[in-house]
This record gives sequence, structure tokens and C-alpha cells, in this order.
Amino acid sequence: MNNRIILTQGSGKTALQYEIIPVGKDWLILLTGGDAHIGCTAIGDDGQLSSYTPRSHKDDALAIPLAKKVSQTFSCICTVVAGFHLDGITREEISIVIDNAEKGMIQVMTAIESKNRSS
Repeated sequence: MNNRIILTQGSGKTALQYEIIPVGKDWLILLTGGDAHIGCTAIGDDGQLSSYTPRSHKDDALAIPLAKKVSQTFSCICTVVAGFHLDGITREEISIVIDNAEKGMIQVMTAIESKNRSS
């Protein structure tokens, strides 16, 4: 699949990586950072949402807003699999990760819009 889009938002240990994969008119997004893992799966269906977050994970804060925004904006199904972990994360680092996620969402939306226009 050479249609994948790879993006990074931020730098260092608080950076987020996005792998965006078109699946027909739908989208699969792998969102990772730090020690990557599967911490939440969120599925947006034209703004409706389902998600699963394993115990003790908080990755829904990254996955849910992205799945919902992509599915609403592009009237599609969007599955986001997210996993970010940083041992001993500080409040300042959490704020940076949240900021990276907000900026990353803008990057993702722009990339999908561009891909949709070129298709």
C-alpha cells in the first residue's frame, strides 16, 4: 500500500507519529508515540463513535477526538488505533503531548483533504 501518509507532530519523547491509510473512502489511522502500544481503538462513523480502551490506558484522549473529527468531516468511517506511553511523564510533557495531538489533528485533516482532492 503506497497510499499511506506518514506524519510526525512534535519532537523528542513527546512527538506523535501518524500513519494514515486510505481504505476505499474510509480511513485507518495508527497514532503512536513514546513506547508505542495499542491503548485505544476508536471508530467514528459519520460522527457516531464506538471505542474500546483497555484497563489502565488513557489513549482514548488521543483516539476519540481524531476518529470523530475525521468521520464527521469526510462522512466516512475512521478507525484510530492509538498508543502513547512515556514512563514518569510530567504535567508539562502531558501538556506538550496534548498540544501535539491538537496540531497533529490539523495535519491529518489537511493530508486527508489533499488526498481526497487528488483521487
